[in-house]
Amino acid sequence: MNKFILKLIISLLLFYPVVGIAVGFVLYEYFPMHYFSLYPVIPGYFSVLGAILFFALLYYRTNNPQKTTKVYMIFRGFKFLLTIGTILLFVTIYDDFEYEFSITTAGFYFFYIIIETYLFTRFERERVAKCKKD
Repeated sequence: MNKFILKLIISLLLFYPVVGIAVGFVLYEYFPMHYFSLYPVIPGYFSVLGAILFFALLYYRTNNPQKTTKVYMIFRGFKFLLTIGTILLFVTIYDDFEYEFSITTAGFYFFYIIIETYLFTRFERERVAKCKKD
């Protein structure tokens, strides 16, 4: 595994949980009326989806580089639909903290979209640089 991939894996596995813990701490300490018991599920959910995206990009980068962009966009659409479905399911099942859950999930969604876009551009730059070398 090259140095670039190792650096991205470490940043993915460290950055996502650290942000989730930091936001959870701020909510718990400074805005306790907006903290809810299912909060830790949200960063975990996005961390799992981020890891799946990362390993899918790794797979397609080595096996079929032409499909990398298509796979990335399919994952983004899937993530959007899954997140909307999760919010609707939570709001339907639970009466407590619907607003907090919806806003927190949407905030994490947009934050992680920015991070994943950065990750994808790094992947593409590295792939193009590798193609130019060969």
